Amino acid sequence: MNPQDIGGHSDVGRREGNEDTYLIDRELGLIVVADGVGGHQSGDVASLLTCEVLQQEIAAGADLRAAINRANADVLDAVRTGRGEAGMGPTVVAVLMTENGYDVAWEGDSRICLWDGKLRLLTRDHSFVETQLASGQISREEARTHPRRHVILQAVGSQAMGNLDIGTNSGKLVLNSCLLLCSDGITDRLDSEQLCQLLSHRTIANETCQRIVAMALQCGGSDNATAVLIAHNGIPQDPPRIMPPAQVVWVYDPATATYEGLPDLTLCNVDHTTEIEQTPVQCIKPHPASPVVPPGEASGGKKGNDRHATWRYVWLADLLGTIALGLAYLLRPA
Repeated sequence: MNPQDIGGHSDVGRREGNEDTYLIDRELGLIVVADGVGGHQSGDVASLLTCEVLQQEIAAGADLRAAINRANADVLDAVRTGRGEAGMGPTVVAVLMTENGYDVAWEGDSRICLWDGKLRLLTRDHSFVETQLASGQISREEARTHPRRHVILQAVGSQAMGNLDIGTNSGKLVLNSCLLLCSDGITDRLDSEQLCQLLSHRTIANETCQRIVAMALQCGGSDNATAVLIAHNGIPQDPPRIMPPAQVVWVYDPATATYEGLPDLTLCNVDHTTEIEQTPVQCIKPHPASPVVPPGEASGGKKGNDRHATWRYVWLADLLGTIALGLAYLLRPA
């Protein structure tokens, strides 16, 4: 293995097309995973455009935050000029390798994890569940199986200029540590223990990413699945040196199977038999204490449309009511 080993893999899953795009630019030190918001039109166009814009902006000297803001503007412009369709947009996670370490930026619910003997989540999802959890409206256990756990509040191209809430982080890779960037096709299906096993027994980056994607699909994944690995490898006798990043959402210790900090919300094996259909995207990020617009009032995406389900229940209730009234009339006393 090379001291600095970078590779990736993506699979369409059981979708008709792959709306995930990943970029590895070794010269710039830029690594990106963009996940087109499924169910919207032209998700593949939006994810590809986002990667292209980030590459251009970083090459021109911009930082990750400025590059993602530019991608947001260009995705909106693409819709207006006919390159894409209304509602398109990706989630994105990006790493920029620097002389002193790495910078991280993200938008949406794609994730970056650091493996250094423990698994550390470096990104906090822009999601409905995160907002509810932060405001104390639901418990951690409720968050794990919440019916709207896939509703995202932010995506590139979903906000007017200046309204993006771009997450950032930074750190330093040391010997035997690695960064894993992945779309939710991975994190919806693999739990922390599985990821620890895969990362602790990794080989070269490309092969490891192929195994990660394959396991996600074997565990019931139907969505597009993408993984990119950045590894700083040492020789076997070199112990890992722990240098935590600026912020960590939670830390999972495989030796004790316990979390420190906020437990994972979607890195757990739940609902493996449920088909993931759409991801609703709310176009305005509320304050944690503010009322949240039901996802049925937002644009439809790749994991569920509550509004359609509600109308089915209303129709069924009306039908049952009509049948009951008819039986009552037929069985009335003569």
